[in-house]
Amino acid sequence: MYKHYDNLFRAYYNEKPEFDDKNIATVLNDCVGLIDVADNVGSIHVISESVDIALLRQGQVLFRSIAANATAWADLAFRVRSPTIFKEAMVHLVGQWNLLSQADRDGLKPEVLNLCQRKHEELKLMKQAVEIRILGHYPVVVQRQQTSTPGRMSYSNDIYMWMVLSLFRQWFSQSICEQRNYLCRDGGATLYRQIGEGGYTYLDRKTLEGFHSYFPMSHKGMCVLENHLSVYKQELKPFVSGLLTHRSQLDITKDTLPYLTCCVVENSDLPWKKDQAGNSAARGKVLSRKRRFEASAADDDDEEILANMSKAARYGDNDNLKESPQV
Repeated sequence: MYKHYDNLFRAYYNEKPEFDDKNIATVLNDCVGLIDVADNVGSIHVISESVDIALLRQGQVLFRSIAANATAWADLAFRVRSPTIFKEAMVHLVGQWNLLSQADRDGLKPEVLNLCQRKHEELKLMKQAVEIRILGHYPVVVQRQQTSTPGRMSYSNDIYMWMVLSLFRQWFSQSICEQRNYLCRDGGATLYRQIGEGGYTYLDRKTLEGFHSYFPMSHKGMCVLENHLSVYKQELKPFVSGLLTHRSQLDITKDTLPYLTCCVVENSDLPWKKDQAGNSAARGKVLSRKRRFEASAADDDDEEILANMSKAARYGDNDNLKESPQV
């Protein structure tokens, strides 16, 4: 306890607090202790930057810890007003939302819970829009210009691409019916990543063999169909690129996360920024009312002075006139 108060007084005098940085556990212990004593005396703003810097020095160790326990880190970041750590925790919280238990959600502060729910709804709408675009996309090769009047032969040449379109839509619609999309516990991460990667991650050769058991064709025809399917898969990749954007600072070059990390958290989303804006607006209203009151009081005083002067003039009270201030 002495060390935490010593670090607090160091912060008061613009000196660097001393944290045991052997590992993240020791740093976290010192930071939490300092936050507790600072919170008790209303001095969070004094130690916020020092705690933020001490934790961020842990680098990828910190970011792995945030990914493993985003709820706890969101609470800590909210207490210490750390934008970087809070945004990082929010990215993981929103991505993990379908994986979180009700107890985990209930443990969040109301301000954090509301933000998570809003960001989750925004992300869900984005996923729904992506799915609609995918289902409604027609390959470029089958599209025709309105200025031309294509004949039957023109469309018959694209029979393989129309077969690909039918095959893909059947597979994607089935995936949605099986709730592998945004309704899935992983938030649709597996499905969207398959589409983003393309190749043989979905509708591979084994799947095509099952298709050909119902719709047999020559070896050459099967190769043409597979090539057309590859072209169509390439056209679909840009639709999911936004969902696959990695906005966390966690290094995922070796291991991928079982959820999406595309949530965007702006500075304006930070709960304490809104509180500060609300307090500023409230102070502005109070000052405005005060000015109006003072102006009204001044007007009343002026009216009283003028009334006294008029009365004095009417009855010839020269003394009263002399004492009255000039307007």
